[in-house]
Amino acid sequence: MKRAIISFNKFALLEKKGDLKKLVGKDEDEELTVNDAKKLGVKIANMDGEDKKKYVGIINFLGASCNIYNEIWKNYEKTRDRRERRESKKKD
Repeated sequence: MKRAIISFNKFALLEKKGDLKKLVGKDEDEELTVNDAKKLGVKIANMDGEDKKKYVGIINFLGASCNIYNEIWKNYEKTRDRRERRESKKKD
């Protein structure tokens, strides 16, 4: 399968506003890395409301065939699942 976006370098060209870069504290001229993807997943999983919707939308734009998407979602889901387990333990 041919992938349209295979690195953060290519994605950076598409993500013009730099919102993902700002979220991990990078400047517009800096490139995102796989470690940044891990941080993004964790930060977005801990968000609520409209901000969360915005960033989930940006990530969904990438699509499941993109390595970047997969790395962000892997860390997003781990964080979300941990958070849900913590909250359910508090209720018990």
